[in-house]
Amino acid sequence: MAEPKFITFLSDFGMADDFVGTCHGVIKQISPEVEIIDITHGVRRHDIQQGAVILDNTLPYLPESVILAVVDPGVGGHRKPVAIRTAQERYLVGPDNGLLSLATASLGGAAAAVELTCSSYSLPKVCKTFEGRDLFSPAAAHLTKGVPLEKLGAPLAVESLTHIDLPEPDISEHGITATVIYTDRFGNVQLQLSPQQLQQIGAKVGTTLVEVVHGEEKLKAPYVHSFADVDPEEILVYEDSYGKISFSVNQGNAASVFEIVPGNQMVFRVIG
Repeated sequence: MAEPKFITFLSDFGMADDFVGTCHGVIKQISPEVEIIDITHGVRRHDIQQGAVILDNTLPYLPESVILAVVDPGVGGHRKPVAIRTAQERYLVGPDNGLLSLATASLGGAAAAVELTCSSYSLPKVCKTFEGRDLFSPAAAHLTKGVPLEKLGAPLAVESLTHIDLPEPDISEHGITATVIYTDRFGNVQLQLSPQQLQQIGAKVGTTLVEVVHGEEKLKAPYVHSFADVDPEEILVYEDSYGKISFSVNQGNAASVFEIVPGNQMVFRVIG
């Protein structure tokens, strides 16, 4: 594979502090010609699942790159800092806490992995509270320079890598129970539910009314193509831009109004 010319970077660092800029600087000192694409640094603090979902959602829309991802509540602890080569010859760098697992699976699974160590391919002094700067950013940069994965650390059995398993919907004669996996800044609620699975209970986009149950709330929502198909402040169910079923309020904030957070379950039934 040709040396990647891009690093795609995701974190929960936010933009108020120097963390993102410092990581950019480290990368550019090692690999000045590489282009860095910031996927987002707005992942909720310490929310590994949200980071993993965003990384996997955006993967098809990014150029071939080294993927650098840092959402790391266990920094300095027992979780391992890793670099992974996938079956599709793509590289991911970050903490082994499940953050990389969905994207790794989408890229054919892990073919090889190493545990990053303090070496000539890290910064000279590795701070246990900022491995994003001292270990992960240098490793990603060196991979874009053609440094072999095996030089970055000790071999790690790919079977030992940490995985996130998103719960699959429970489909029965009473409807579908699906789990919320992500809410964005607009309050749109993404579920681990595909349009094909919703069709299994008879839902047809544009013609179906769906009962949505969340906690004590029972809501009637049309299953439509887009926000414009309902009036402002009306609820809707639709296939979102990443191919998942989402629940929203047009020009409103469904997650806030109905107090929905990732991990909640919602029930969908066709009623008309």
